[in-house]
Amino acid sequence: MNISTVRVLVILTAMLGTSVALAAERTYDKRLDAPPGGHLTFDTDVGSVTVVGRDAPQVVIHADLQGSEDFLNRLHISAEQTPTGVTFSARVAHDGWHNWFNFGVTRVRFTVEVPRDYPIDLKTAGGGLDLRDLNASVHAATSGGGILVQNIGGAVNVHTSGGSIDAKGLKAGARLDSSGGGIDVTDSSGDLDIHTSGGSIHMENDDGKVDADTSGGGIRAQLRANHGISLRSSGGSITLLLPQGTHGSIDAATSGGRVTSDFPLSSTESTGHSHLVGAIGGGGPAIYLHTSGGSIRIAPEG
Repeated sequence: MNISTVRVLVILTAMLGTSVALAAERTYDKRLDAPPGGHLTFDTDVGSVTVVGRDAPQVVIHADLQGSEDFLNRLHISAEQTPTGVTFSARVAHDGWHNWFNFGVTRVRFTVEVPRDYPIDLKTAGGGLDLRDLNASVHAATSGGGILVQNIGGAVNVHTSGGSIDAKGLKAGARLDSSGGGIDVTDSSGDLDIHTSGGSIHMENDDGKVDADTSGGGIRAQLRANHGISLRSSGGSITLLLPQGTHGSIDAATSGGRVTSDFPLSSTESTGHSHLVGAIGGGGPAIYLHTSGGSIRIAPEG
């Protein structure tokens, strides 16, 4: 038996042993006082995280943990009060190549309750994020899942390297960044800074300045007003819907389709059907639309 065959058999045996050992389950619970003026710092190597705002001056952390006994014994969780608030960490001690198999069969889910006015700074390397019902700022990142942010009163800054972003009811400025999925934003009232390398962008009933670009899909934006709009796509069409009576100065261009406007335009300049410059409602905040991979349409909503 050659060395390569022996290695394959060792790996398959380790995988089988790990899957058999998956039955182990544990829970973790911690409750800490959270006086006004602090914030939550949450950093974990694995797992999805849900954070919900509550009307109580405490941080409550619950975790459902499932995996091999070896993995659970290597997972070290710490939560403590600090002068700046509450700090949480979950770290997995590494043990060479065998650790990769444990990562493949784990199920780790964190649920966190915080005071509504508690700012959040959160990172996970292994799951999705669900953040809701908060009045404070949110800064969050994941390397392995999608993000949902809902009913957030403070500034939002979120990033995912491996999923989509769904944002609803954001009341302040937001930066939403994805390297691997689409971005949907609904009923926001603050300025939006949106970027994705791997999907489409959809905005509905949003009111604020908008700067959005995608390298991998189209853009559809239905906005309540024009506070300044920049929409850019390298791989799809752009549709912009605005209320009747909107004022704006349009510069729209495409390398892969045509530009059309259902609004009456003044001071119009055009280059064939691919570039349109003009004013709606006599002019106003800039509306810049550019795509390399589709058509552009500007129209009244409804």
